[in-house]
Parts: sequence; C-alpha cells; structure tokens
Amino acid sequence: MKNEVKNAIRHLVTKAYEVFATNKSDVSVISLPGSVWEFETSVINHKDYADNFGKPYNLDMALVECDTKEYQNNLIPLSTLFPHNKVSAYVLSRDNVTYDNLYANEGTVKKAKSNNIFAWFDFCGNPTTQNLNLVNTAIGKNVTYIFTFNTHWRCSTNVNETVLKFAEYSNKPFAIHAYLKALADALQLTVVWSFEYVSNQNPMITVCLSNDANILADSSLRYNNMKIDKKINLVKSNKITKIKTIKRDLSAVYTDVKAGIDKNTVCAKHNVTVGTFAAVKAWITMGK
Repeated sequence: MKNEVKNAIRHLVTKAYEVFATNKSDVSVISLPGSVWEFETSVINHKDYADNFGKPYNLDMALVECDTKEYQNNLIPLSTLFPHNKVSAYVLSRDNVTYDNLYANEGTVKKAKSNNIFAWFDFCGNPTTQNLNLVNTAIGKNVTYIFTFNTHWRCSTNVNETVLKFAEYSNKPFAIHAYLKALADALQLTVVWSFEYVSNQNPMITVCLSNDANILADSSLRYNNMKIDKKINLVKSNKITKIKTIKRDLSAVYTDVKAGIDKNTVCAKHNVTVGTFAAVKAWITMGK
C-alpha cells in the first residue's frame, strides 16, 4: 500500500504486537482489516515463526468488517488460478481465524479465547460512544488496545457528546485523547502513544492503551504529540488543575464537581449541560 504514513503506523502496530506476544502462552487478536491485510498477515507470520523457530503459543484471531461489499470481496480470491494474490485468502485459510460481517462491539471482545488481548480498532471514522467505550472491555484482562479515528467531522451527529464538548474548549484530536485517557485512568491503563497524522489527506489520530508489562517496558513505543490549543489554559495550583476557558469560566463548576456534588445539582446550579459536567469530571480525572 503506497501510503507512507499509514504504512509506518501499520509497522508500529506490528512491532507492538511482537512485543506484546513475547513469552505468552496464548494471545487473542481482534482487528478490522478493511482491504489491506498486512497487519493480519504479520500476526500469522509471527505465529508461524514462533511455532517453528521460537516459543510456540496459541493464537485466535477475530476479524470483522461492517461493509458487506468489502466483506464479500475479501472472501473471494482475485484469481482461482493464483489465489495467493489475494492476501485475505492466506489469512482466512487458517483454522484459528474467524471473519464476520458485523460492526466491532463488546461481543467481539467477549469471544476472545485468551485473557491476553491485542486489538486494533482501526475505525477511521467518527469517535462514537460505542467505539470509545470498547475500552471498558479491558476490565479483568491483560490488553493492548489501539484506536484510530478521523478528526475531521463533516457530520458530528454520532460523535460522543463529551468529546464534542471537549472539542469546543480545545480541539478535536485532543478531545478524543482526553476522553480515552480519562477512561484509561479509571481502568488503570496507560496511554502508550497518542498522536495525529494525515492519511490519504484525512486528518487522523491513533491512541494506544495498555496494561501489558511487555508493552509498558518498551520505551521505543512511547510517543505523544497531543497539544491543547490556545482556547484552553490549564493553571495548576496546589496539585489541582483548574479549567479556565475563553468562552466561559468553568472554575466554579470544577470546584463543585471536585467536591462530589451530584450531577443534577451541579447542572442546575451553574446552568451547564450534562456534557459539560462530564467534560469537567474527565478533566479532573486527568489532573490527578
């Protein structure tokens, strides 16, 4: 695939998988291959190498595709004489790989056979609540979750409400980063990398969350270029981060949320929306 940035990210994900799989007896992989199956092929190759020359491990891989036409195309080789020219045929020939025509959801994760889950949720679309909240499936598991989202929302009707609120005070990439980091903190996951990039002229963000010891110990995987734009000033005082915005001073809301006052009371008292309440609460989580 002749897209240098996307290829570099695919290489990064592949490297992360190799680190994650090291010294494990079993691994489950979840991925959304689309039309390019390079990562999925690399997982199969890694498994084959381990079985033949290294330390064998059990692998199950769940692949999903929500677009029915794309799904059907990936099932049919381009040529019956030379089926190897369709990369999907190589991956799907393995008995430990499943491929389903559906949208990635909690059920996809629950089917994983191993407690060690490596998932690349390469959505490339808007950060919907359903997509973002897949982080919650990490509870009780050893995981590395990678998310990719579009940051140029032509239509924002399905974008998570809190992310939309973040974006009003900062910018779209940081809003996604902040929401995922708040969820990660609550689940004791670490943000391994989080950065913006442009793929096929589309602005994107990729965020990697993990609690895996191998991943966290590898400093070469760490990268973060998230920046808060000038619409937000964070002023730290007494180890507490207070929010001051050009649009509106939310410091009083921050104080009440920090004090544990319930959502309905705060919203009524300060005339703010539930989305604003959630945004401020997430900022507090990030400021701990």
